[in-house]
Amino acid sequence: MRRKVITRYIVTDVVSIPVYRMMSKYEAYREATKDGWGVVNWYSATNNYRLPVNYDKSDKAQQLICDEDFSVILYTKYGREFYIGPYDEIIKKDIPCQAEVNTIIISGGYGFSFWTSKDTNIKIYVTYDENGLIDTHRIDTWNSKPYEDEIEITFEDLQSYEEHEAISRADMPGTLEHAKKNLWR
Repeated sequence: MRRKVITRYIVTDVVSIPVYRMMSKYEAYREATKDGWGVVNWYSATNNYRLPVNYDKSDKAQQLICDEDFSVILYTKYGREFYIGPYDEIIKKDIPCQAEVNTIIISGGYGFSFWTSKDTNIKIYVTYDENGLIDTHRIDTWNSKPYEDEIEITFEDLQSYEEHEAISRADMPGTLEHAKKNLWR
């Protein structure tokens, strides 16, 4: 059976950030663009746009809005980028159709998710601290270039799910947990 999501981690001194490689274009597109699946939801003026609501065609005040903790970039086969940012109102007809999209990058409070038609479409750039932990990170597409001091790595270079489960952050020098553990000795 094929796994639908592969999880790896960006390990920093303070936190381990999950990065999910989605194996299904349909699932990634749905999470990025369909209300109630993760990133965007319908909001209505009837409750001052505070809580998500079910879509109602008769309510002309409803808006499809990106949640505050998320952003999405849809890259099409034709080089077009469609960005959805926190609190952005999304016009459904402006969203590229699923067939046009060849890369999806979602960032949110839970970490990062991405789907891509080719491994070379995704680039991960990092800098490391003196303990070998990731200091800065960003995920971009094939046409991006590294900023000063950044190193390009692959998804496979990130800490695997198995390593993350087997290694305690308290045993990793440079992490906050390691510093707290040694403070009490």
